[in-house]
Amino acid sequence: MAARSSMLVVVITFLLAAPPAFSEHGRFRATMTRTEPAINLTRAAHKSHKRLSMLAARLDAASGTAQTPLQLDSGGGAYDMTFSIGTPPQQLSALADTGSDLIWAKCGACTRCVPQGSPSYYPNKSSSFSKMPCSSGLCSDLTSQCSAGGAECDYKYSYGLASDPHHYTQGYLGSETFTLGSDAVPGIGFGCTTMSEGGYGSGSGLVGLGSGPLSLVSQLNVGAFSYCLTSDAAKTSPLLFGSGALTGAGVQSTPLLQTSTYYSVNLESISIGAATTPGTGSSGIIFDSGTTVAFLAEPAYTLAKAAVLSQTANLTMAPGRDGYEVCFQTSGAVFPSMVLHFDGGDMDLPTQNYFGAVDDTVSCWIVQKSPSLSIVGNIMQMNFHIRYDVEKSMLSFQPYNCDNL
Repeated sequence: MAARSSMLVVVITFLLAAPPAFSEHGRFRATMTRTEPAINLTRAAHKSHKRLSMLAARLDAASGTAQTPLQLDSGGGAYDMTFSIGTPPQQLSALADTGSDLIWAKCGACTRCVPQGSPSYYPNKSSSFSKMPCSSGLCSDLTSQCSAGGAECDYKYSYGLASDPHHYTQGYLGSETFTLGSDAVPGIGFGCTTMSEGGYGSGSGLVGLGSGPLSLVSQLNVGAFSYCLTSDAAKTSPLLFGSGALTGAGVQSTPLLQTSTYYSVNLESISIGAATTPGTGSSGIIFDSGTTVAFLAEPAYTLAKAAVLSQTANLTMAPGRDGYEVCFQTSGAVFPSMVLHFDGGDMDLPTQNYFGAVDDTVSCWIVQKSPSLSIVGNIMQMNFHIRYDVEKSMLSFQPYNCDNL
């Protein structure tokens, strides 16, 4: 089948909630809907390489070797989240990003913001809005343009690489009530943006879902969140905040690496058919819902690639393309199994999670070589219930029919 359309651009809509979300035991549910009917692996490769560069740049910045956090790619793999801000609620949509922390929305007319044409939040129309002073804890967590004792926490949050300064959001921090489903959650700190450049899709801002104190995950104080990405584009995928521990058959867990900026784990080894090769070890591999294809850094990539080739000698090879170096004629092909062996858990992947059709006749191994980070992309995560226990620094996963979650 020919690959069509864009990749995993997903709309997240909050539907309902259990007890109030802003508590230690609070829970609420969201849904994710792929807006494109199929994954185009050519475009997926292009967008995923941009995302890889962004994540690597942010990691360098965190270690003091770069000047700016990251470059956000609003293309494939992005999520649009629908929610409301203020009293009465003003509905907006914004990109959701597990690779960053700051929540922000266009405020007021925002004539120097992108994209133009999407709704803005108007703080003067809300009775629950207040500006956050420079003395606030969240302001200290953000690189701000504050003077001592200032009443307004002004910021400029850059998403650009040092060579490209045109990806940023600028404004002031505010505190507001966020409505998630039927629950009004007070006191969420967010950026009220008055100027921005870059690519943020067609929405009104961005919602950070990382593990830092500025993120929605941290501010909701839910301790953990999970999702289950269905492989059926016509169906929604659930996103659960404050979700309990996974139960039932096949649950496996692995520690999140404490030294990582991202949700990263120790990949000890990889099995391809009967062959087992070294993984990324303590360098880690990132679980990232915003990257479509998978990446392996050296030497893990070359060793795993050799294992794939050694197990497929009976197949007819096809020329590589778009960074996919291992491709075969699809007709009659049976591909070897692939298992990721983490510290404490094994992820036995369905074939569709690591081999995909690039056109009507050719399928490729959808793992690419990385010059920096290793990433478990969202295709590889499909049909698994994946839980991020931020509080206990544990990632759990379970093969699952996501339609039943």
